[in-house]
Amino acid sequence: MSRATKIAKSATEFHVEGLSGLSQNATRFLRRHPKEARIAVAAALEAAAAQYDVGRQVEHVPDHLKPFVITRPHGAGMLGVSEAAARLEVSRTTVYDWIEKGILLGWKSTKRGLTIPSEQILGPGKVVPGIEQLLETIDDPELGWAFLSEEWPFENEVMRPIDKLKTGEVEEVMDAVPSFGTAIT
Repeated sequence: MSRATKIAKSATEFHVEGLSGLSQNATRFLRRHPKEARIAVAAALEAAAAQYDVGRQVEHVPDHLKPFVITRPHGAGMLGVSEAAARLEVSRTTVYDWIEKGILLGWKSTKRGLTIPSEQILGPGKVVPGIEQLLETIDDPELGWAFLSEEWPFENEVMRPIDKLKTGEVEEVMDAVPSFGTAIT
């Protein structure tokens, strides 16, 4: 019996490496729907949980869900202000200042205060170049991160804009920003 089937059968809660429990609404949904729907929901929850375990392979994810599972390299994820300050080796005040000035991407979230994508931090005192220019065009940092973190077609290749910024290709990324605006509207 697969783990997804076991999850669907219990339907009161689930435990998937690092994530557990279901909200009351999710539990009611799973109890009201046919077995097939419950299994599909359980498999989707398992696939989503796999995204949060960086070192884990996606072999256990059903084939039809594998295209939706994103595996990121170690260090990927979101940080709070304290952890960002530690990685940058600056004060928390400096992190807030850099976000306000547009040097660092960060936005208010309901869970942790500020959410800061870790991939933009290159080391002590270093962030990827081009964030300021990006925020002049896309003034919403969360939307800016959506652009930077998804694969995008460039002249000779398809890759994530954040990876292009890491190599110093700021102008090529900035040339692609107007197309992002038309792609999401």
